[in-house]
Amino acid sequence: MDGWNGIENRRADRGAQVLVVEDVPVTREFLRALLEDAGYQVTLATTAFEGAAALKNELPDLVMLDLLLPDQNGLQVCRFLRSIPGGDDVPVLIITVDDRAETHAEAVRAGADDFLRKPLLQAELRTRVRSLLRLRQLRIELRRDRDAILSLQARKDELVQFVVHDLKNMTHGLLACVDFLEIDASQDQCEKQRRRISEITHGMVRMIQSMLDLSVHEQAGLQIQPERFQVEHWLKPITVELESLHQRRNQTMRIDVEPDLEVEADPQLLERLVLNLVENASKYGPEGATIHLVARGSEEGLRLSVGDEGERIPEALRDRVFDRYARATDLPGHKPGRGLGLAFCRLVAELHEGRIWLEDHEPAGNRFVLEIPLRCQPRATAG
Repeated sequence: MDGWNGIENRRADRGAQVLVVEDVPVTREFLRALLEDAGYQVTLATTAFEGAAALKNELPDLVMLDLLLPDQNGLQVCRFLRSIPGGDDVPVLIITVDDRAETHAEAVRAGADDFLRKPLLQAELRTRVRSLLRLRQLRIELRRDRDAILSLQARKDELVQFVVHDLKNMTHGLLACVDFLEIDASQDQCEKQRRRISEITHGMVRMIQSMLDLSVHEQAGLQIQPERFQVEHWLKPITVELESLHQRRNQTMRIDVEPDLEVEADPQLLERLVLNLVENASKYGPEGATIHLVARGSEEGLRLSVGDEGERIPEALRDRVFDRYARATDLPGHKPGRGLGLAFCRLVAELHEGRIWLEDHEPAGNRFVLEIPLRCQPRATAG
């Protein structure tokens, strides 16, 4: 008996497509009956030409191939299979009376995976077929994993390029402010450049801190430090930095906070979340627009939202904006960006056992909404 593992393998293989290329009627019928009895779907071909035509029509899960065919050597079918997109994943079992070493070597070079010598034994044939079908599944999974790893690496490389690009631009901005101060030292200009230097420096600090926090979270999990505080009082000292994020583009900020609303959360992480959302709203909102910051109590706890008046992001792409490696060019009205701020915001929401999402802001634009419980326990989420 095959045992439990054998039963499970047969169940997993049931319904697999097998192409049999064999010109001897007795052998062909033997293979068909045995394979169909095991639950496989069988396609028969008697020549290399018929075998190639079947492969053009649909790729099977396994090819069983005789070498001595009426029109040409069966290895031509094997070579043709390997030339078809996806054909590398299909295992080939050679069935032959020729057991010479040079024949096997030629078959391996053509892309064959295994050999069975005629006359065929039922038990051995079943075992080889199941093994090769599992081999196909492993090939597909490995290819998928490899492609996913390569894609992730490419996106990480792109992220590094964005970060370097942004840091370079910020550094140039700082140098420009310093150069301007050396040329024009009037009081008004000094104050303006001082605010600009403060804005750029704080932006660089937020970017670097977000990178560090996301990296720490991936390695060991980020720990929150919750405190009880009143939301309105907590927002007041942040207002000065919030204003610096939008005043340069002549934008206006409206802050609407429910009085006496209290929450138990990590004030530092929430502060950085708000600053990231406001910075994002200012960046993608038009000149002279209004940014809306609203904090209200809800059935879930605290609901905090930041709305802009920029170009709306399609619903199908809304979840992707929180992806650490999202491509900025995939989004409408994109500008070169680092793709870290919103990923950090999602992390903060999860650490507080809450959620964050993107929705339409009326009458125009996008609105990011954070919802967290009024009370939370310090914990670290898995990376």
